[in-house]
Amino acid sequence: MLKARYLTYTNFGLFEKWYEDMAKEGWQIEKIILPFIHKFKKAEPENVRYKISIAPNEGSFSAFSKAELRDFDEMAGDFGWHLVDRTFNINIYKLDEGSRDSLYNDGKDEIEILKKGVRGEIISLGISFVVFVFLGFFITSQFFSREIFYSNYLIFMGPAMILFFVLCTLSLGDYIFFKKRNRDAKDVKEIKFSRLTFSKVFVLIFYIALTLIILAFTSGFLLPSGDSNSFVMLISLLPTLIMLSFIYFYRKKIKAMNMKRKEKKFILISMVVLISLITNVFIFTLIDKFSTDNEVESQVVGDFVKTRERKSFLTESCDYYSSEKNKLGIRKTVVKSQDLAGNLFERILKNAKNHPYRADFVKDISEDYPYDKTYILSGEEDYLILYKNVVLEVNGKFQDEKVQEEIARILEV
Repeated sequence: MLKARYLTYTNFGLFEKWYEDMAKEGWQIEKIILPFIHKFKKAEPENVRYKISIAPNEGSFSAFSKAELRDFDEMAGDFGWHLVDRTFNINIYKLDEGSRDSLYNDGKDEIEILKKGVRGEIISLGISFVVFVFLGFFITSQFFSREIFYSNYLIFMGPAMILFFVLCTLSLGDYIFFKKRNRDAKDVKEIKFSRLTFSKVFVLIFYIALTLIILAFTSGFLLPSGDSNSFVMLISLLPTLIMLSFIYFYRKKIKAMNMKRKEKKFILISMVVLISLITNVFIFTLIDKFSTDNEVESQVVGDFVKTRERKSFLTESCDYYSSEKNKLGIRKTVVKSQDLAGNLFERILKNAKNHPYRADFVKDISEDYPYDKTYILSGEEDYLILYKNVVLEVNGKFQDEKVQEEIARILEV
């Protein structure tokens, strides 16, 4: 059975009782698949004592070798502490009856390891916070723009970025308060643990955000017509995934090598740079080939060349009509409903009004034309039309009689 709770430095003491309560119900902790996924095995209900100990298994550029970890586990076993699993510097033990309360003779050693880990997490979360601020601003600005009608990616990625920003902010605040709350602690027994990150709500937010990100990169394939842009975005993740996989599997081996810190640092950084270069060259080649093999389909409709453009779950279709003869370009977006069409219309109009060089040209000319709304957006070149559930963006000689006939035909008026 799998259970979702987030195990970290600020709450590990609460997990001891949780594991013990689960054992009383007939479920014993078997493995920590990830810090937020705990695997339990079915067993006879019993009173089991669990302890979580902080150990220097791994630092930024150092780590115990397998032999050192084995010796450490044998030492713990001699005290009646049997390793269940470990994740980073957190070791989970099942204790024999009557075993001592700590593997450390002096609680200060364990506290120092804990404080060092907390400082590292605060720095890491601080950097993540800055990254999420920029990513969140960029993604959410697009989420509230017209682009959401042309990309499923934004529909899911916008809320995902907001949720991850919330998680990052909560985690950073949790670590800072944890550090202040326990700055005078001399032993793990004196630690005041946080219930925020231990809560089911916290891990639920994480899973929702993760699900939204997965949907963001796969949603293009859910459209009947498909979406090559989603494939490109999905395949662009491969360099990161490959790089992270290599680092995950080889970083500890490098850290455990018997060499100076500077040499380990050089190897790790060189590995990241080299893998990144190789994978990016491969992916750019693959994307280029994909783009060449999947050119946009177009068809001739009268004097126009009709090209299918991107769409999202909010739109039924999006086509671009271009005519060199009439020097005209028309983007026709058919939206799922009239309300959504009005929303798209307002987003485009708002963008034009906020544009520093176009705002003075925006003008309502709806009374002169038989559509729901008609606006000039830029001089005598760009126009915007709303008709039922269709939004038309026109670039060309809008007032020309033939152009009006073509617009009426495209709108099926």
